[in-house]
Amino acid sequence: MNYIVSQWGEGVSVGLAGDPSEVDENANLAHNLFKSRFYNDLFNGRINFSSLRQFYKFVVYKHCLAYMSENNCSLREAIVNTKKEIRGEFIMKKNFMGQLRNAPVTYGQGSYNDGDYGYGFED
Repeated sequence: MNYIVSQWGEGVSVGLAGDPSEVDENANLAHNLFKSRFYNDLFNGRINFSSLRQFYKFVVYKHCLAYMSENNCSLREAIVNTKKEIRGEFIMKKNFMGQLRNAPVTYGQGSYNDGDYGYGFED
C-alpha cells in the first residue's frame, strides 16, 4: 500500500494508492481505531487523521494487530517483530490538498443548454 500524506487544516489527509480490497481494510481499521473518515474522491480513497502521529500509529497498528492475532503475543513483541514491514511502507509527503484548493475551478464550458432538450426546435 502506498500512502500520500498532505497537511489539511489542523489534521492530515492521507491518499491511498493500492489494491481496492486493501483500501477497504485500511478504511475500516482507521475508522474502528480512531473514528477517522474515509472519502472516495481522490486516488483509491483518502482518510483524514487528526495528526501525523495518529497516522503513524495507524500504520504500526495495521501490522502489529495482524501479527498479534497470528502469534498470540503482546503489542511490544509484535512491534519488535514487525519493524521491517512497517519501515517497508511507502509514505510520500506531498501537499495534494493545497494543490487542489489552489487549482482553478473548471466549469462545463461548451455544454450550454438553451432549453430545447432535444425536441428539435429553438426557444
